[in-house]
Amino acid sequence: MLFQKPSLLLLTALSMLTFSSCQTDFEDIKYYDGNADFSRVVVVGGSHLAGYSDRALYLEAQSNSIPAILASRFSFVGGGVFNQPLVYPGVGIGIAGNARYELHQIMDPCQTGTILLAEPSAITGDNTNYNWLGDLIKYNNLAVPNTHISDLTRQSFGDPSPFLGNPLYARFASQPGTSTISGDALMLNPTFVTVWIGMEDVYNYARGGGEEANDSITPPSIFSTLYTNLINELTSLNANGVLMNIPSLSNIPVFTEFPYNGLVLTPAEAANLNALYAIVDPTISFTAGANPYVIADADSPSGRRLIHAGEYILNTVSRDSINCQGWGTTVPIDGKYVLVENEVTAIVDAITAYNLTIASCATNKGLAFCNMNAFYKTLGNGVLFNGVNYSSEYLYGGVFSTDGYHPSQRGNALMANEIVTTINRYYSAKIPMADVNAYSGIVFP
Repeated sequence: MLFQKPSLLLLTALSMLTFSSCQTDFEDIKYYDGNADFSRVVVVGGSHLAGYSDRALYLEAQSNSIPAILASRFSFVGGGVFNQPLVYPGVGIGIAGNARYELHQIMDPCQTGTILLAEPSAITGDNTNYNWLGDLIKYNNLAVPNTHISDLTRQSFGDPSPFLGNPLYARFASQPGTSTISGDALMLNPTFVTVWIGMEDVYNYARGGGEEANDSITPPSIFSTLYTNLINELTSLNANGVLMNIPSLSNIPVFTEFPYNGLVLTPAEAANLNALYAIVDPTISFTAGANPYVIADADSPSGRRLIHAGEYILNTVSRDSINCQGWGTTVPIDGKYVLVENEVTAIVDAITAYNLTIASCATNKGLAFCNMNAFYKTLGNGVLFNGVNYSSEYLYGGVFSTDGYHPSQRGNALMANEIVTTINRYYSAKIPMADVNAYSGIVFP
């Protein structure tokens, strides 16, 4: 085959095509911080901002905590160094000294097949994580698991003894037993504060079964005073910031995995139970299909009743007991696994009051207000991110970890994006979102 020498016109055309292919009609994306200053970010809060997940504080979840993801976003707009008090690699450490939980596939105790169950990954957590990290580093993430708002200014909270303080704060407190979280925060002279506090003030009570819990709800009047003082203190050096409010329990899997009417019976099962309860308590009856569970109630003549719509069964209840030992049918579910009407009312009222205080402080101090309560509600219908749907469904929704309360790493990214959206809108900034799908999700066996 003969090859002809290219003409000058053809060479010119090819040259122009090559040159034009290197050009773009779009300028490089420009990010900017707007009216905010992220040079010294300080985070104050409880377990949700600490990176607590799967019932423990462990390295991978901490490294992909909400504040860590936010810091990676702020780095595009001049964000400064962001230090976290990271635990050692391994099984981590939980509030009860436990190891992180993971999913196992086990034989159903009823011998009807296999089920997924979240269990500790080791016999105990890594207690070396309680060792003091020293005072050479000033930590930007001062969120500590199991922190109430009153703990932020309490010196004894940094005592390493679990009977006096919180070992998970003592491990990185600037002066264990003397310093306070709020004081450590001010030592950094913050330019931007991120605050999500109040979850433990109401949810320790809720997750403990209400009145059966070892914790009580912080009275809204006390919360209001302490929260207002906190925000005044954190912004005393003219810091910007974002405040997050408290979500409703109706959008958290630990309270919704077991629907109140999740007892599904065949006609024969319903008839057998009705025959039994005709003797024990004729006010309780069942039908074929979906039925409310039977719960303990000291105020009922028989000490039991059917759970009502609007009341909750916690997913900490033993599945073995429900599936194989008659809990919820012939054996009433114990009160420590149930939130009854008056307990739910107390929780809802507290959250409503807390959220009014948080919104008011944001307005009064000129801070961004991130409505996490509204965001959690959207999870009920599902949130789509780059083709993947995320929801509040336990395990399979992808947002919450195996404990059904704390976010998974992908959940952290979703929540960080919600905060970034709020910051962008309020401070006229342009900060990029995190790629939620790039983070680790729940690992199934």
